[in-house]
Amino acid sequence: MKQIVLLLCLCIAGIANAGNKSKKTDINAITFYGVNFSLAKVYAADETANKFKMAFTGINELFQKEPNKYDVAKAFKIKNTTTSLSETIAQIAQIDDAKLFIESDNYVLTHEEIASFIRKFNTGSDRGYGAILIAGLLNKSKNRATYTVVIFNIDTKEIVSQQQITSKARGFGLRNFWAGSVHATLKQIKNL
Repeated sequence: MKQIVLLLCLCIAGIANAGNKSKKTDINAITFYGVNFSLAKVYAADETANKFKMAFTGINELFQKEPNKYDVAKAFKIKNTTTSLSETIAQIAQIDDAKLFIESDNYVLTHEEIASFIRKFNTGSDRGYGAILIAGLLNKSKNRATYTVVIFNIDTKEIVSQQQITSKARGFGLRNFWAGSVHATLKQIKNL
């Protein structure tokens, strides 16, 4: 009986970790599309949607303004990395103000939502592999933000690797506060 229970627990643990397992094989170059906030939800914050949109744009601009601090090549352990933020920044303007804020802190992006997002994401004429951080819950009451880190095949839109990371937010001002969680997330990317 104990062996059956142990086997069942191992199977459940394997299924629970399936979304975080890596399938990356010999990727030596990626195009990084920034931090996409189009699926994000904000809980327990007082700022307006417009202030958040400005902060979201500012966070993405940090990848170009402070490349040593927000070092994507180091985070993904892929030296040949280019950054393409235009689509991500364009999507910030399209965020529905009324849907940005939620009344509960139990918002979690599903694998299906992530896969659907990747299939629809406009990569233009880029080829090879892409990487993106997709923001989920920005929880001001706990000073935490959750991001799904995704590497995908640009041509087929197949997800090669996916990892959900929750990081502490810190810093002075709205942009810097949430940028702190992005910086912490970059440091936690593993085995992609």
